[in-house]
Amino acid sequence: MAALENLREHWLVVGTELLVRATRGICDGSLVNAETGRAETSARIEEWSGVLSLYAPVNELESIRVSA
Repeated sequence: MAALENLREHWLVVGTELLVRATRGICDGSLVNAETGRAETSARIEEWSGVLSLYAPVNELESIRVSA
C-alpha cells in the first residue's frame, strides 16, 4: 500500500513538472508573438503615417471647398 502511495506521489510530481514546462513554453511563445505583433504594428503605423502625409494637403483643400 505504501508503494502504491509512493508511486502516486511520484507521478503527481512528474505530471506537475510536465504541466509547468508545457505552460512555460506556451507563455514564452505568447511573449514572442506579442513582441512580433508590436513590431509589425509599429512598422505599419510608420508606413501609413508616410502615406497619409502625402494626402494631408488634398484633405485640407477638400474641407475648404466643402466649408466655403
